Amino acid sequence: MRPNIPTTLLLKFTASALTAAATFLAIRRFRRDDSLAALRREIREALQQLVPRPPSIFIIGFRSQGKSSLVNTACRAVASESGPVLLLRAETAPPGAAPVSHAPRTVRAPVADPGGAGVEPVAVDLIDAPPLPEASLLTRADVESALAGPPAPECVVLVLRCSGSIKERVIAVKKLTDVASVARERGLHLVVVLTHKRVLKNMKQKEELRREVAFRARTDCVYFIENYTASAKISIDHPTTIKSDYETNFTALSIVRQCVEFTRLYRCHSLRSSSLNGMVTFTATPASK
Repeated sequence: MRPNIPTTLLLKFTASALTAAATFLAIRRFRRDDSLAALRREIREALQQLVPRPPSIFIIGFRSQGKSSLVNTACRAVASESGPVLLLRAETAPPGAAPVSHAPRTVRAPVADPGGAGVEPVAVDLIDAPPLPEASLLTRADVESALAGPPAPECVVLVLRCSGSIKERVIAVKKLTDVASVARERGLHLVVVLTHKRVLKNMKQKEELRREVAFRARTDCVYFIENYTASAKISIDHPTTIKSDYETNFTALSIVRQCVEFTRLYRCHSLRSSSLNGMVTFTATPASK
């Protein structure tokens, strides 16, 4: 015979289970919010050492790779925006459309103050560069032209998408060697961001792509991200709503933090090179009699 469990006891068990689940979700959300706040705080502290000029982070990529969407995603993450509407700082266009701009556009992204202490505001400059030529036609001269500025880049982020034609992706990945070479010749560090990560069904596909990209670009700074974008199903009655995603925010903040560190290294190297050149010039100048 099946035991006859009182209804009140079942209700108590159910209530306890619901309370435990709610507590677990609350703790997880608190820890996630705390980790994002810690990252923003770390970014602010790093930026305060680079004032008064914000870092110039150049974001380049081929057409329809998610380059401008990455700018919008990073702005939302560093500003700690959580509203349902995605604010666009960089203009985006549907796949296949002509580029909206033929010149680099600077988007200044202020970093939120997690403590709310009202300290001096800091920001990063995200430069949304025009799209590179088609991967099969890309040359070193095209990359050099893209990184010529103005403004002068202090760190380079190359955006590639995981989705789309496999043939196009293979060609684009092979061109990473040229992009990395040009960037390093200018003393710049390279970060590679792979968008539309959800099309990769398993960890094996992600790891294989990450290894190939890291090998071609000669860098371990390879990130997967799912950008915030306007939904394909646009409602006439109200704007598209966006739900903040922890992984997207954490990845975007990690990318910005790494770029800030690379900017610091670039400025230190540039300052050291200028000092050495000045010393050589001073030594080579004959003393006046």
